[in-house]
Formats: sequence, C-alpha cells, structure tokens
Amino acid sequence: MSVTDLFSVIQSSLSADQDVREEIRKVVQVLEQTAREILTLLQTVHQTSGLKDVTKKCQKAREHFAAVRSQLDELKTKFPADQYYRFNEHWRFVLQRLIFLAAFVVYLESETLVTREAVAGILGIEVHREKGFHLDIEDYLSGLLILANELVRQSND
Repeated sequence: MSVTDLFSVIQSSLSADQDVREEIRKVVQVLEQTAREILTLLQTVHQTSGLKDVTKKCQKAREHFAAVRSQLDELKTKFPADQYYRFNEHWRFVLQRLIFLAAFVVYLESETLVTREAVAGILGIEVHREKGFHLDIEDYLSGLLILANELVRQSND
C-alpha cells in the first residue's frame, strides 16, 4: 500500500467518524431541548405556592420523559453498540441532567431518593454495561449531586 493510499484510508475513516459525531450531536441537541422543557416545568416548584400543583407538574414531566425515551432510542442507532465509551462525551452532560430531572420528579412525588434502576427505567436505558447503552454509575451519582443542590434550594425557598 502506498503512502497516498494509506492517507486516503485514514481520511476516509476520519470523515466517517465525523459523520457519526454529527449525527449524535443532532440527537443530543433535541435531548437538551427536552431537558430544558422538563427543567422549566419543574422549576416552578420554587415559586410561591409552587408545591400546590406538584402532582400535575410531575405528571407533565413524566409525559416529557416519553419523548426522552424515544430520543435516547434514536441516539442508540447513531453509533456501534460496542463504541459507547468512544462517543459518550457527546451525551454525558445531558444524560446527567436527565438523571437529575428524573430523580427530582421521584423526590417531588414521594420524598424518596430514586434508585439507579428506577432512573434507567424512566429513561428507557439499561443499567448494565454489557447490555449496550446504559446508565453509568458515575452519571447516576452526578445526577444525584445536582439533585442535592436543587433540594438545598428548595429548603431555602
């Protein structure tokens, strides 16, 4: 193989990788928008008498999580299943935000801390790495840390 052929193969590989990243980015943008909508809805609990309609707000948030599940299903199709960690920096932040939002909904509904398995169920993803797109323990814990900050804010209101 000549040097020119080698560089051509490398360029082709880099272009294909960039295409995958672009497709992931498009889905992540939609996920981020949905997360903002859920956050905007839930932030109203900090307003005067915000807890009055908390059941309706949580139900509405859960309806948004149906869209999240669909968007995550689409995201799973954008990269090879065995390359989760190669691309996960693209969705890590929004996934942590969604974990926080799921945990916040569960807390508002029941005043309990959500389990990793329950969050995975709300998001429609796996808990275990070997099953593909999954909920990392680190992301779960980061989401709970965001929840802790939010609950401090709630107690100060």
